[in-house]
Amino acid sequence: MDTVTLSKQNRLFWLGRYAERVYTTTQYMMKQYDRLIDGKTVDYQTFCEKMGIPCDYTDGDDFCRRYFFDTLSPCSIQSSVEAMLGNGMVLRETITSGTLAYLQMAHSAMDLASRSDSPGVELQWVLDDIMAFRGSFDDSVEVETARNITKVGGLVERISLMLRLGWQAERLDLELQKLLNRLYKTDLSPEKDALEVIARRTVQGEKVDHATLLRSVEGLFRV
Repeated sequence: MDTVTLSKQNRLFWLGRYAERVYTTTQYMMKQYDRLIDGKTVDYQTFCEKMGIPCDYTDGDDFCRRYFFDTLSPCSIQSSVEAMLGNGMVLRETITSGTLAYLQMAHSAMDLASRSDSPGVELQWVLDDIMAFRGSFDDSVEVETARNITKVGGLVERISLMLRLGWQAERLDLELQKLLNRLYKTDLSPEKDALEVIARRTVQGEKVDHATLLRSVEGLFRV
């Protein structure tokens, strides 16, 4: 197994987390935006509570706009896009310039969406660019350990959002198993207690309460 420095582990892990955060929250919020267009209510208070973020929005329209595009909020999707691209730029030599270009395209698409009164098309471009990034990443990153670290980061983020939002809950056990499979192919050092909780749920089939599982997934790594 190829060794990856701790600094690069951190960058690769958070590249995976931020890319997944942008992808999943954009998907989720596009559905909320559609509800708003259809004249339906958007329960942003419950969303903020589940995500553990400040609820300082005035109404559903303000929530949809600012949660997507507020550059001053560390909780916004726009801020996650910036962090995703920042990690990618530092890792340019590892992920290659061609792969980095898809992150830059996603960033540009998000900027276009922020200036649009009907940003649905541009937001779909963001999703498409991240999917293209994933494909290019798989083809371009030669070190298997590096690939798996980023995938572990993405799985941690995906499972966290599933647990917080009840998003695609039917896939939870599958994603947990994928997380363990990827983890064992890296040189990451997970927190022992957190790993044991996940293994009890995934390998041994024990029931683990929602809050404990969420804490374990989000506390699995200190990177």
